[in-house]
Amino acid sequence: MGEWFSRSVSHFRGRPLPEPGIPVGYAALIERYALATPLPRRGAMIAARHHPASTPDWLVLTPRHRPGSALAPQLAFALKWEGVDLATLAALFKVVDAAEVAAFVRATPTGALARRAWFLHEWLTGSELDVPDPGKVRLVPVVDPGQQVALREGTRSPRHKVVDNLPGTRRFCPMVRWTPALEAAAARGLDRRAREAIGRTPRDLIARAAAFLLLRDSRSSFAIEGERPSSARAARWAQAIGQAGLRPLDLAELERLQRIVIGDARFVTLGLRREGGFVGTRDRQTQEAAPIT
Repeated sequence: MGEWFSRSVSHFRGRPLPEPGIPVGYAALIERYALATPLPRRGAMIAARHHPASTPDWLVLTPRHRPGSALAPQLAFALKWEGVDLATLAALFKVVDAAEVAAFVRATPTGALARRAWFLHEWLTGSELDVPDPGKVRLVPVVDPGQQVALREGTRSPRHKVVDNLPGTRRFCPMVRWTPALEAAAARGLDRRAREAIGRTPRDLIARAAAFLLLRDSRSSFAIEGERPSSARAARWAQAIGQAGLRPLDLAELERLQRIVIGDARFVTLGLRREGGFVGTRDRQTQEAAPIT
């Protein structure tokens, strides 16, 4: 494993810092524990001066924000200032002794950051930490909705005294950080305006518009592949796209959708492919496979 940053640097793993400084939070944890994980989209660092300027790639804070050189303060800093980075946390909890995380929680059992770390450790690893009940404390969200996209109504976790507002499950949970562009788009309320427009439009007109858009989308999909399908084939593809997602996705459902797209299956073997397929281009005259350039 590596060491904690003890002096200012100008680069971190190929990413330039806006000014000499000390990477902290997730960046420091990645370096200290040699985590094989992608760097956070935006890192955090401590500048030498007291009036630094942050950039889209780096959150730049003053020397008074510098956390201690240990797991607990660096993890607390990351959760407070950088939000929840599940990839880094999952990699971290695989190499850090669970007793260290438990000690962090027991040191401040009622602290919001400690309880968030406690929940995330158990949520990601599936194993419980040796931590006592924190008692009567105010529930805190696992994800700060001001930093990242989160569920509006989460699930309470009585054990950790937190609200699980993660936007997904342990198997798939995409984390999206709010940016000025996303905030501006959300402020436009396009979802509300769309619902209002659909609510005052006759259902038959909505159905016709949906069918038209599906057909246009189908033709565009074929155009990308350089194909010119018949109207019937494009309509079948649109029908399959329109029905996709209405039933649980399994092999039988995939084969049903395939039958819709194929139509006449007399000369086609439906189901899973049993032999290799060719992806690429062919010589116009010989029809032999040509290398992709």
